[in-house]
Amino acid sequence: MPKTEEYSERKMQLAGWPVTIVTFRLGPTYHTTIDNTDPGAWVVKAQGATQAEAESKAITEAEALLAKVKTSKPPTGCTSVPGF
Repeated sequence: MPKTEEYSERKMQLAGWPVTIVTFRLGPTYHTTIDNTDPGAWVVKAQGATQAEAESKAITEAEALLAKVKTSKPPTGCTSVPGF
């Protein structure tokens, strides 16, 4: 069974959202996972023959998905969200 190698983790912004990018090599294949930093929900996963390929695929897909997410305040009178 192959072991995880070349593990890296970094934080950055994609489409205005803070994300965590995790990349590692398992055997000959690189795996990249991108999640939004808070609350840590998984956004996208990708694989590639190189670290750059796996990260490029994941970042491209994550940017497209996150760009579609709208940010808005809860409706007036909403009491389920603190501060509103």
